[in-house]
Amino acid sequence: MITTLTVYSAQVHADATALLVYQGQPNRTVSWNLIGSGSVMPLSNYTDVTGKAGALYQPGTIGDTVTVEVTAGA
Repeated sequence: MITTLTVYSAQVHADATALLVYQGQPNRTVSWNLIGSGSVMPLSNYTDVTGKAGALYQPGTIGDTVTVEVTAGA
């Protein structure tokens, strides 16, 4: 299952590091895919017992619309 999180251009600023939170099934693997500028650093490769996984997004080009896809596995 792929969940898409979109960061809109009005929200991207040079110093706007954001915490991204994925909510799904507990104890599942997750992978993060960035489409656009910037970088995503996963905080964990698995959801926790409540089904949450997080990552940090560091903006690239100011004004870009960025998509982060989260794929949850078994």
